[in-house]
Amino acid sequence: MYATMNPWKLFFIVALPGMISMFAMSIYSIVEGMFIGHKLGEDAFAAINIAMPLVMINFSLADLIGVGASVPISIALGKKEKDTANNVFSCSVIMIFITSLIMGTIMFFAAEPLCRMMGADGVLLRTSTKYLRTVALCSPLTTIFFAMDNYLRISGYVKTSMAINVGSNIATIGLLSFFLVVLDMDVVGSALAVSIAMSLSSA
Repeated sequence: MYATMNPWKLFFIVALPGMISMFAMSIYSIVEGMFIGHKLGEDAFAAINIAMPLVMINFSLADLIGVGASVPISIALGKKEKDTANNVFSCSVIMIFITSLIMGTIMFFAAEPLCRMMGADGVLLRTSTKYLRTVALCSPLTTIFFAMDNYLRISGYVKTSMAINVGSNIATIGLLSFFLVVLDMDVVGSALAVSIAMSLSSA
């Protein structure tokens, strides 16, 4: 597809599913904020926002490896060297897993001082620490999501990537409703909802 299709046609075929995926993610972010704000209150909402930059740093490292590995994989696929592409893919997955394991360990054991550095204290500190530790425990299984998404797109499975992204956000909203409304959980439920949905989507 990338080697033979007209560039303008290729642009829209690749860009539109990506836009839909980002739109679905934006809708999820709004819905999550509404759920947490109304169900758990403003302190929980603030605590999650304190922890979120640290969560995003963890995700960005996996995405960094995924995007970087996409380049040699794309070159290998263009040369019809599938064994090389598969090897780079495998190495990058292992690297992401190890990096996420290290980052998850650091975030779990240093959650409290990290959240305190972000300005949290009292109830906010306890809540943000709890959220961050839950995310950290699931880190090795969730962070691979971003890399897998890159690999799907460069392999030509653009619509599959879109479907999984949209499905992941729908699953997260469903799990969020279940954990927060049915089971009456706190911020741990929010962290688990995202983590489980991302892990399933990665698989």
